[in-house]
Amino acid sequence: MNLNWRYIRIGFAILLLAVLSVSGFVGVDQEWRYATSLADKFSTFMQVAYSVLGVLAVPVLLFQLRGLRALLYAWAACLVLTGATAPVIWGGTGWWPAFFAACLMAVISGLVIWLAPLPQAQGRLRLWRWLLAGLFAVATVVVLSVVVSVAPTVIRGRSMEKFCEGLPGSLDQKGLADMVRQQGYIATPGQDAKGSYLRIDDDRSEGHYRCEARFKPDGKLDIMNFTGGAEAK
Repeated sequence: MNLNWRYIRIGFAILLLAVLSVSGFVGVDQEWRYATSLADKFSTFMQVAYSVLGVLAVPVLLFQLRGLRALLYAWAACLVLTGATAPVIWGGTGWWPAFFAACLMAVISGLVIWLAPLPQAQGRLRLWRWLLAGLFAVATVVVLSVVVSVAPTVIRGRSMEKFCEGLPGSLDQKGLADMVRQQGYIATPGQDAKGSYLRIDDDRSEGHYRCEARFKPDGKLDIMNFTGGAEAK
């Protein structure tokens, strides 16, 4: 391996380890405070474990000490388990976001292991190497497929958000409805206890984002509220 390329790979691996370890320590004291169930404590312990192991791996990787492979494998396992449990336990999400987070952590940890110039695997470690490579490939496919499917929705949502943020306050409901239709969005007027409003939807959003305009008593635009994610449904 080219010496310069070797140093570059080590540098990137150390940077990723350091960033992930620091981010893992942020807020973990609060999580311990509110960790009451066994699941809470397990997820928090995994977070602390991958942070500590990441810090320990930095000098071992830098000086190419023995035990680097085992240390990185243990770090990767703790990182993946944190990604798999944290969204469910602390975020209150379903298992699909947890599965995606676990795959994302698997991709990141696999990248770090690939960047680290590990010695040639021997014996049973060769089997583990190919097993981990297969898991990394599956996780990469999952992450890429989700990114490809979600990216258009995110881009269109950001486009609507910019449109809603840039509207002048002199617009009335009719003028705003005309502009909304020109942009290809759907304008739905309504009335409630707070006054008149105009709901702005994108028929391509599948309910992932929308905008709502509120008007003053004189009919002029007052407030624009953009909502994205689960709150928009």
